[in-house]
Amino acid sequence: MSSSFPSGGAGNAATPPVHGGGRQSDAMAPIDADAWSDRAGWQALLAREQLLFEPMCAGASVGFVARASTDAGAGEMLVWRRSAEGMQVAHQPFTGFADCPVALLFVAEPGALEAVHARRHDNALGTLKLQLRAGAMLLYVIVAKRQLLDDGYEDFLEALGLAFLGACR
Repeated sequence: MSSSFPSGGAGNAATPPVHGGGRQSDAMAPIDADAWSDRAGWQALLAREQLLFEPMCAGASVGFVARASTDAGAGEMLVWRRSAEGMQVAHQPFTGFADCPVALLFVAEPGALEAVHARRHDNALGTLKLQLRAGAMLLYVIVAKRQLLDDGYEDFLEALGLAFLGACR
């Protein structure tokens, strides 16, 4: 089966997004073309961050899709899904926002997921946070806020600097 994941050489993937002040962030590392398909690398990251995902219920899921796939309304997603054994990495079709089977969907500009992947051994979630702030990664919340709370996403969102509940609870 051929993968429709973006290749590292497409578009401007060789030029990572620039962060504040017009200079490249120290958190940016060389682009890794295998970011979309490296299940073992993502699985190792999720194992290291397991405490962050423990509050999530079985079936809770986070997806990553290339911007080109959202524009086309079709492609493949990288999915982190909670199972009884912990977070698991999978790939599944993306057929548009209306039928999106994840609660949180990160839409990655060229190079954004690759930058996170390059830091998977030390500061991937910090790099994901930087990509969000720079606008290189957009977050779409697919489910209602109440479901996010009930399903245990709060710690993950707060780790990314997204205090979706605000100061008052």
